[in-house]
Amino acid sequence: MSKIVFSKDFSRHPLHYFTLLCAQLVGLWGIFWFDNRPAVQMVVVISMAVSYVVWGIAHHSEHRDLHIKIVIEYILVALLAVLLFGSLLLRA
Repeated sequence: MSKIVFSKDFSRHPLHYFTLLCAQLVGLWGIFWFDNRPAVQMVVVISMAVSYVVWGIAHHSEHRDLHIKIVIEYILVALLAVLLFGSLLLRA
């Protein structure tokens, strides 16, 4: 997404992006809060990924441009994030 398209979309739907930011910040807080319990941190990371996918589907559904390719893209990005953070969390 180019910078121009993002800024135009952000100015039209600030509540969407604020919701995404809040969900991810709560998840980040959960990761730090449970710093000595990697299994719980993993649950937090997975819930962050699920909320990201749900947010993406809702966002594109409202824009009326939801396609299976977009859903797959959100799922793959979320899986990549879970794999990356999971490998770091469960390594310790």
